[in-house]
Amino acid sequence: LKAFKVFIDPVSDHKSVSYQHEGEEFIYVITGKVEVTVGDNKTVLDPENSLHFNSSIVHKLRNLSSEKAEMVVVLYTP
Repeated sequence: LKAFKVFIDPVSDHKSVSYQHEGEEFIYVITGKVEVTVGDNKTVLDPENSLHFNSSIVHKLRNLSSEKAEMVVVLYTP
């Protein structure tokens, strides 16, 4: 397992690319409002919300709020 903090500027994508990697991912939002797109599904996470998904599916993060988003991301890769 690898855990780290991720920050996304207000009303911005985390990066201009999507991610796809073997394993699983868990996201816990501390501040901001984060839209997580996994394949064709979009989920909006407010502070104290979390999401767990299969990270082999293409995914992307976007901060929808006017404040910087902060989250903890945990990756599992076999």
